[in-house]
Amino acid sequence: MRIGIDIRSTLKKTNTGIGRYTINLVKSLLEIDRDNSYYFYNRKRLFDFKRRLPDFPAKNYRHVRNLPEIDAFHTSSYDLEKPKKAKKLIVTVHDVIIKAYPAGHSEKTIKEIDVLIKRVLGEADLLIADSFNTKSDLMKFYSAPESKIHVIYPGVNPLLSPLQPRRLPKASYEVEEYILFVGTLEPRKNIQGLIKAFNYVKKNLVGAVSDRPLQLYIAGMKGWMYEDIFKEYERSDFKGDIIFKGYAPDEELAALYKNASVFVYPSFYEGFGFPIVEAFGYGAPVVTSRTSSCGEIAGGAALVIDPENYREIGEAILKIINSDTLRQGLIAKGLERAKEFTWENTARKFLKIFTQY
Repeated sequence: MRIGIDIRSTLKKTNTGIGRYTINLVKSLLEIDRDNSYYFYNRKRLFDFKRRLPDFPAKNYRHVRNLPEIDAFHTSSYDLEKPKKAKKLIVTVHDVIIKAYPAGHSEKTIKEIDVLIKRVLGEADLLIADSFNTKSDLMKFYSAPESKIHVIYPGVNPLLSPLQPRRLPKASYEVEEYILFVGTLEPRKNIQGLIKAFNYVKKNLVGAVSDRPLQLYIAGMKGWMYEDIFKEYERSDFKGDIIFKGYAPDEELAALYKNASVFVYPSFYEGFGFPIVEAFGYGAPVVTSRTSSCGEIAGGAALVIDPENYREIGEAILKIINSDTLRQGLIAKGLERAKEFTWENTARKFLKIFTQY
């Protein structure tokens, strides 16, 4: 069987989420499948030396700028029309944020993406959704037929995989105990609500717990519309204990996860929510939203909250801080849950889609 995969997103200087998703998918497919032939579609020019095509220890793939006759073609991007030489088009839809949480995007961006999604939905023979929540959103906002949508969970970043133990460097911690958030600084992530929840926690610490220093670490790059986050920070009575870590390389990020007292991910909307699984894999007890895909991905291994209610977020944090029994129970559940999200599992499900539908 001939399988084509769009790998253009992997050639960018900085790999986006789609780029990381694609490179891990193709790598894992080649590790488990030596029978089918793969054609990795790119638009790299002959003398473009700045971008390098990925190389894999397998013989059943080729990089191509022009697709031959293929049985199935997969892409995670919305800008490609169905290749004329492809018998079947399979498109992964990571989320429907523009419809489910339009507040985080400009009207122009929403219209542009909406047009692309509608075209893709019309051309695709099959759709892959990162979660059942995304599947539901596709049916709700675009009337996509349920029979056309298959849910395949992504794996976690191999550098942060719970199934690949590694030595973790000691990070530069101001205190021994801290609450951790990981994600881009943007409205959808609800960092303002997290800061309010942290204020609530600091004011309600009691007994021996109150004598221990506790800080909030926010790890992630500035995204867009983040000004209100820093306004909330400036208003906090405890801003001296709120540390913006900025972008954290994989090794530091692993250490931050592993040593966190609580990982909190109170996002308003997620198509999947990778940090939840990453935190599980490093043994951090998790508090996350019950809305969108967050509660689905948590799968009973985290305390789930209403992201609109900062007191509820704060109370969940306090429960974990005040109870070692609860903390250890959540850690154990999280480690088990994390084992379900491997790229090998993802690749096997994709291979079934390619070959049986």
